Amino acid sequence: MGHMNRFLLSLLATLTLGTGSAVSFGGLNVTPRGPQNLNLETGATDLPQGGTATDATTGLRLSADQMQLAPGERLSAQGATLTTRQGGTLHAQSVTYDLKLGTVTASGDVTYNDARLKNLSAGRVVLHVKTGFVTAQGRVKATAPALSAETLVFDTRTVQVLLSGDARLTLPVKGQQVVAGSRPLLLTFSGNRLLRATAGPDAAAVSRFAPYLR
Repeated sequence: MGHMNRFLLSLLATLTLGTGSAVSFGGLNVTPRGPQNLNLETGATDLPQGGTATDATTGLRLSADQMQLAPGERLSAQGATLTTRQGGTLHAQSVTYDLKLGTVTASGDVTYNDARLKNLSAGRVVLHVKTGFVTAQGRVKATAPALSAETLVFDTRTVQVLLSGDARLTLPVKGQQVVAGSRPLLLTFSGNRLLRATAGPDAAAVSRFAPYLR
């Protein structure tokens, strides 16, 4: 009898809703692709057929095969594609939008492309929504410009990239390789073109990247 009561309570706690229009979730506009499973006890919503989530403020758009919404905490997505207002596209097995921290974390076969960086791959990519900084960590590589490092930090406001941890870059024009070793390597872009690379930049240039290198 006790087992039956637990089963009934569990059944009643989950409400399956039909396909609906977009709903607001922590500043995001979420459009389900299919039915929604709402847990009446926790308020969490499962979207087994995924959907899309857009952030009108930042211009981010997330499309995923599956989604889970935890009110006031996070949006989790699997089989995700994230696009930015600037034209960047990120693919990952898993993406988590932490509403409290203001971060979007992508992991699992992460790839990224935009007008400046081609075929960027990394173990994990974190987008800091409030500041616009992007951190890629874990065997970071890209084909254009041809680079590799343990960590890459991109400042979207100054259009500069800092590479750290066995940083290497092949200059696109002369094919010359810049090996920074244990020193950071600062890349400065002009529009979509790599303007210059500075090995071992001064402390003032590196300081704003420091919080994102940890």
